[in-house]
Amino acid sequence: MKNHASYSMRTIPQTLLHYALCIIVSITCSGQEELARESPGSSTFPVQQKGTETRHAEKIAALKDGQYDLLMIGDSITHNFDRPEFKAVWDDFYAPRNAISLGYSGGRTENTLWNLANGELEGQSPKVVTLLIGTNNSDDANYPIVHNAEEIAAGTKSIVEFLRQRLPETKILLLRIFPRTNEYRRPDGTERGSAAKRFATNLRAGELVAALADDKHVFYLDLNHIFLQPDGSIDPQLMPDLLHPSPAGARKWAEAMEPLLSKLLGDEPRCATPSNNALIPVPKIEEDFYDWWKRHEAVLKIKDIIDPEIVLLGDSITHLWGGLPEWEGRAPGGAESFAKTFAGKRVLNLGYGYDRIQNVLWRLDHGEVEGLRPEHVVVNIGTNNLWPSHRARGNTVDEIADGVREIVLRLRAKLPDTQIILMGLFPRGERPDDRSRAKIAEINARLTALANEGGLTYIDLKDKLTEPGGTISKEVMGDFLHPGEKGYAIWGEALAKWIRE
Repeated sequence: MKNHASYSMRTIPQTLLHYALCIIVSITCSGQEELARESPGSSTFPVQQKGTETRHAEKIAALKDGQYDLLMIGDSITHNFDRPEFKAVWDDFYAPRNAISLGYSGGRTENTLWNLANGELEGQSPKVVTLLIGTNNSDDANYPIVHNAEEIAAGTKSIVEFLRQRLPETKILLLRIFPRTNEYRRPDGTERGSAAKRFATNLRAGELVAALADDKHVFYLDLNHIFLQPDGSIDPQLMPDLLHPSPAGARKWAEAMEPLLSKLLGDEPRCATPSNNALIPVPKIEEDFYDWWKRHEAVLKIKDIIDPEIVLLGDSITHLWGGLPEWEGRAPGGAESFAKTFAGKRVLNLGYGYDRIQNVLWRLDHGEVEGLRPEHVVVNIGTNNLWPSHRARGNTVDEIADGVREIVLRLRAKLPDTQIILMGLFPRGERPDDRSRAKIAEINARLTALANEGGLTYIDLKDKLTEPGGTISKEVMGDFLHPGEKGYAIWGEALAKWIRE
């Protein structure tokens, strides 16, 4: 991002002096530590960004000309919508919604606060404000003052509070800071600042900012997975400089934001819904005895307490193995092998009965791994997508494989340092000619390719869960779908090598 930072105080309008005074008064009441945080140069102290005077004046003039339904606030990533090469995306998604870009190249949270306090909300009552800010606050290569994750979150919180005060009826859509891995080099080739540190700071800041959402007035959306490849690297077609989306990246961003944005605006989505329903995150689907929501609430309460080294992600096959949270009223199906496999390890079981790929996507989007730093995550999902139920259609081989890929991308975005262990779908049905077997073989071939592409650990237990002729014994899978103690022991032995390493 361009370095337009300035930390010297300029002539400040009376409204800003009043705003700053209110901040200082409130800080004085809360102690000296808060006072230091709110001092000039902090992420929460409003300051005009050097070099943006002309753009600010232009935006004020445009805002005075009329009411806007959508304000898009941010830094250069948002500023780019005013550039000719991004016009097609803007015209398709935002111009018809009476939108304005309030992005400033090089902008930080403190600059955004200044802009908003100095006229950029005057006379406006938009339906929605989008906010994407903070990556420049972590930039240790181009700015004399650098903020940590907590300070970035505090600056974002100040912006949200200011917006809520001035625009109480407006919905606020917070976007997680986009991934960045770009490096800056000195003439001698040494790195200026640290790309790894910026990435880690932004990752943590996003986790903290998520807590600002109340899903009533303030909403949070993590879209980082759309810019990634299965190995966790940024797709250069979507972010050529590993920081700013290209026009193609901006379109993917717009498409991914569309379901929630259209809902908040109360209008029709401006792009088609994916035909593959496995790619559309949804919560509980089936009407059954299983208390899906209770389990989700239990996971959110216990996940940080466990601080897991291993996360198991899947459906009832995973859930029935054992671990926490427990399935009340039902004994684990593999308690002995679970204890042996994971001895000495902290484990979080994110298996849910009846879950399909789309349910897992929803759970990942709603906090179940947010803030965790596990060593391994074991993914075993897709068998319920094979066939239709009363409330969901079955999926094709390609649809299931593409859905698992989406899960991998989300895990890469949220858990970049975690090793992903991808399980091939378990065989099901007693006999090798069962109608599921051929389809599972095709899916697993696709998952093998995904694992190779993404540097994942891939495990296929087909030959170990079946007899030499391909049949499944009741001893291994009592219902020819869910493992019993012997089946779980086979799974555990296959995992032990990787989790012990």
